[in-house]
Amino acid sequence: MITSMPINRIPTGVQNLDQVLYGGIPTGELTVFAGTPGAGKTTLAHQIIFKNATPDRPALIFQTLSEPTAKTLRYLQNFSFFDQQKIEDGSITFIDLGEILRSKGLEPTVTLLMGHIKKLKPSFVVIDSFKVFEDLAQDREELRKFTYEVAVNLMAWECTAFFLGEFRTADIETNPLFSIIDGIIVLRVRLESGEHQRYLQVIKMRGTDHSRDEHAFAINSVGLEVYAPRVTIRRLPNSDRMASKDEPYRVKLGMPNLDKLLGEGIPAGSSIMISGVAGTGKTILLLEFIYKGAVELGEKGIFFSFEETEERVIANAKGMGWDIQEQVRIGNIEIVFIPQPDIIIERDLLMIKDRIERIRAKRIAIDSSSVFVHKITDPQVVREKIFQLATLVQMSQAVGFFATDIAYGSNKISRFGVEETVVDGIIILSAIDNAKTLMRDRFLEIYKLRNTAHINGRHKIEIGHSGIFLSPKSTRKPLQTEVRKPKTTKRRK
Repeated sequence: MITSMPINRIPTGVQNLDQVLYGGIPTGELTVFAGTPGAGKTTLAHQIIFKNATPDRPALIFQTLSEPTAKTLRYLQNFSFFDQQKIEDGSITFIDLGEILRSKGLEPTVTLLMGHIKKLKPSFVVIDSFKVFEDLAQDREELRKFTYEVAVNLMAWECTAFFLGEFRTADIETNPLFSIIDGIIVLRVRLESGEHQRYLQVIKMRGTDHSRDEHAFAINSVGLEVYAPRVTIRRLPNSDRMASKDEPYRVKLGMPNLDKLLGEGIPAGSSIMISGVAGTGKTILLLEFIYKGAVELGEKGIFFSFEETEERVIANAKGMGWDIQEQVRIGNIEIVFIPQPDIIIERDLLMIKDRIERIRAKRIAIDSSSVFVHKITDPQVVREKIFQLATLVQMSQAVGFFATDIAYGSNKISRFGVEETVVDGIIILSAIDNAKTLMRDRFLEIYKLRNTAHINGRHKIEIGHSGIFLSPKSTRKPLQTEVRKPKTTKRRK
């Protein structure tokens, strides 16, 4: 009987990359980092090495015909992962192969390379760039022999090795190196939504499962940061909090005029889209939702704004008689402003996740979701990103209000026409010209609310000093209620 052996892995030290790899880099394997110049290959390799190298598990970094070691070290010092002590204590050693490559060719180079490995017995080896050997080989046979000798010797010494190179898709299919190595990670830079975006994809990792999607990443002062919301923002089965065997916890908003329309309350973990044209009161409704939750029910809330600064959000609330600034001061409410031109969706999804978790928010307002995804042209990608926002609400078992703008004259109930299939509820705000008063009458409609009996119909509202009120005209007659199995109101503990 053959028993499977667990695969040992090393952490990469790169945000979310271990999740993409389903656990980290397997030890003792040869992995190629492929990509165009400037894609981030060298930074990635050094980030992993500085995370893992120690005096007992040293690393050798071989440089071929790329930049000299002194220049590399100056470049690395800009990153927070750089540790000069690891160079001084022998954890990391740099070897320049450039001169021998230029003067003597491949065979003496491999002899020198293996000599260093036998002497130091490293746990980690980096060759930057391995592609240069292909350029210097006299023919395919010499390249194949050289590649095989290097790879086999590294495997014999049980090194975890990283070969860096400007390899293309055609190289992966034809270069003899790729018939030997265990893993391939490709880094790309391409123009998307008017901006140059970096992407990372794990093409191959022998003997292990991994995410096969492309994942956006950035290079900043910490090194690489992989965003990977498809991996890090996932709905888990049976994660909804239940008040009993069959019923979810339900949330009252602390907004009497709206609570009377919502019946038992909103199930925890629900996302509600607040839809309407400009000027119908979406932002006011979101502010009241956050403020009343903090003041009336003691529920922490977070307001993400992509159009108004924190100062303007506070001023708008103050104009309605709400002292949100005091709630911000005592930590019940947090306001996060991201200017519309600065939105990077993959990055900001993870930022939103972190901020929600940090304050344990039970009320989440997005103003607006249509602005958040405005750079995306593919409706299916829009749907995916709204679903990920809704997943963040579900993961935290909060209630989320997502404002969305509708174009004037449109018969849609959302900006892109796909968001309504993702959210759990829809509240439509509208305004109609009144010929008699020469003013606009405002209306609110609970268009959809899953798993909840609510009052149907369009109800006239007024926006006053203290928030949104149902007009007396809309409550004189009993309003029709959906016929559903009666349930007992449940509140979150």
